[in-house]
Amino acid sequence: MSRSSSTRSYNEVQLSRSTLLNLLDDLQRRTLAEFRTQIRLFIHGGAVMILHPSLSTSSTRRTTRDIDYIKRAFGHEWRKRGVHDAEERLQACINATARHFRLGTDWMNADPDVALPFARDPKGHIYDPIYHDSKQQNNIDLNTVYDAPGLRLISVTMFWGVALKLVRYKKEDPTDIVAMLRHGTKLNGVQWTPSLMEDWIKTLCWPMGYKNYHPQQLDELKQRIQHAVRLVKTSSSSSDDLDVPGPRGGHASRLQQRPSMQSLRGSSVSSVPMTFSRSSDSPQRHVPVSKYKYISDATPSRRPFQPSFQSPRERGHEAMIRHHLIPPPHHTAMHAY
Repeated sequence: MSRSSSTRSYNEVQLSRSTLLNLLDDLQRRTLAEFRTQIRLFIHGGAVMILHPSLSTSSTRRTTRDIDYIKRAFGHEWRKRGVHDAEERLQACINATARHFRLGTDWMNADPDVALPFARDPKGHIYDPIYHDSKQQNNIDLNTVYDAPGLRLISVTMFWGVALKLVRYKKEDPTDIVAMLRHGTKLNGVQWTPSLMEDWIKTLCWPMGYKNYHPQQLDELKQRIQHAVRLVKTSSSSSDDLDVPGPRGGHASRLQQRPSMQSLRGSSVSSVPMTFSRSSDSPQRHVPVSKYKYISDATPSRRPFQPSFQSPRERGHEAMIRHHLIPPPHHTAMHAY
């Protein structure tokens, strides 16, 4: 297969579950021929709601424009094998499937990578917390959404799925969050309250930098959490229930357009300072990376540094990472979820 890729194009076709499965069946045949083994991709966003065997039965979402996947994790895994052009080879397969079905090439979309957080461990090493949590065997067992000889798709953990949707919280995000929270209730009997959900997110997704949110950001986060929990507790939602809390206590329409990449970058943890107190009873010795400039393949400039995808546990910080990433006893079940 040619390593060259066509000009990236925007996909405007709404993709149903059956269409997604047809696309993935075609893609996996191409990746199997290209890589001679099964590749795996970690995904997030609306496609998870459609493809996940449990979420798809409770979600109201029926179509999506794309599958959001974490390209940087895929590239890392193949560089560890000594393959340095895996991302380009995968994109060529994606483009070929797009041409075959007459779709835009971003039907498999890695653009949101720029807004996903990194974290820094006590030795200053940068690692990817979403990838680290999602590659654990428990998550793979629970949240594999597609499995074929040439391709496996694994959803990010549910807590990261909720956290990422809380950042945007437009269109179908509220009802997607509701489906994920209800999934937690079915698995573990979790009875959601705003304080429990807030504690869950802040404990497990601390690299988002919540401790350094400005008061307005914290207020918006709390409003969104309260709204999501209210929806969970409502057996049937009226159209008023689905009005989404917007900035400064306003409401955002469910019909708002997909945000631009500029707005996605603005939604990342871009204002969080790099220094934290060194309290022994908090996860602050591991800090969010505030302004990691992820350089796309189309950008000719050099990356400022190459992040590690190892966790501190994998560098010998087992006790510290256990303290920071495993929640208190009353959160254990939710962490598994």
